[in-house]
Parts: sequence; structure tokens; C-alpha cells
Amino acid sequence: MCGWTAAELDEALSRLGPPAQAARTFAARETAPPAPVGRRFIALFIDNLPLIGVTIALLAQGVTRLLNGTEGVMLAAPPWFYVKTDSSCVAVGPVICDSAVYQEAGLLHALAIVGLGLLEYLTGTTPGKRLTGLRVVSDSGLRLHPVAALARRLCVVLGPLAWLDRLPAVWGDSRRLLDHVTGTQVVRVAREA
Repeated sequence: MCGWTAAELDEALSRLGPPAQAARTFAARETAPPAPVGRRFIALFIDNLPLIGVTIALLAQGVTRLLNGTEGVMLAAPPWFYVKTDSSCVAVGPVICDSAVYQEAGLLHALAIVGLGLLEYLTGTTPGKRLTGLRVVSDSGLRLHPVAALARRLCVVLGPLAWLDRLPAVWGDSRRLLDHVTGTQVVRVAREA
């Protein structure tokens, strides 16, 4: 096919060194530019549309309760994360555990953490990042480790406090706090000609 013998191919590959070292060498050749903060927020918005929908449903439910005089309005974006057992409700913040909308938010939190984390691990992108031309890589420019991919999504568990993860944007740092902790970065994808 290509005219190489097994010995020649083995010798050529051995010059590259161990696979991890070869990958670092090739990744370091061309570093992608960091993702602009505005583009990251657009990707964040797209990826969190299901949680935004829950937030809007909670607002509508709260306004209805307020107008009926039964309760006040409680709104959090993203919604608070909670775990409900038979006799108790453990939450990161104040929640209405009997709210049907909040019961569906648990599934959406799991999707936001596990589903999007797995997508970032497998492809380096989420739907929002793919549409905005962004990719997540390790600090060395390589594919994410699965733990890092899932850990970067954990800010969703904090409910509205998840916005603290974006605090570095205030001083012009395009990396989130969890990007720094997990050794990851979001970069622009080179457009193919």
C-alpha cells in the first residue's frame, strides 16, 4: 500500500517518542487563540437553554402563586440544585421541593453536568461551542481527561452561584475559575478552508 515495511514504520514511530510526548510536541506547534468572552457567553446561553426554560417556568409559576395570593416569587438562574428523598429535601439553596418544575430541573442538572461533560470529553465541544466555533482542550492543547471534562461542569450544582465561576471575566481573563482548577481552556477552532 504505502511501501513501508513494519520495521521502517516502527523505527519512524520510535523517533516520535512515547505517544504522550509526541502528542504534546504536535499540540505545541500550533496553539489556538483563546476564545473571546462574548463568544463563550453565547455558547453558555445555548448550552443552558433547558435550564433557562426551567427558570422561565419557575418564574411563571411564582407569578401565578403571587397573583393567587398563596406564595411569593422565587427565581434563580440557573435553578438551585437539590436532592429529594422520601422524607427530606437537601438543597444548595432555597427551593420549593414540591414544585413539579423543580423535580424536572434535577434531570436537567444531570444532563448539564454528565451529558455536556461527556460531549466535551469525546468531541471537545458542546452544541453551543460547536455553533460558536469553540473547543475545550487541556492547557497543553490536548483532548480533555474525562474527570476534567465532568469537573468543569460542576458549577451548575451551585444554582445562581454558578455565575461566580465566570468572575475572572470581570478582569479580562477568558478562563473560568473551573478552567484554572481543571487545567483546561476554551479556544477558537481554526476554520477549514
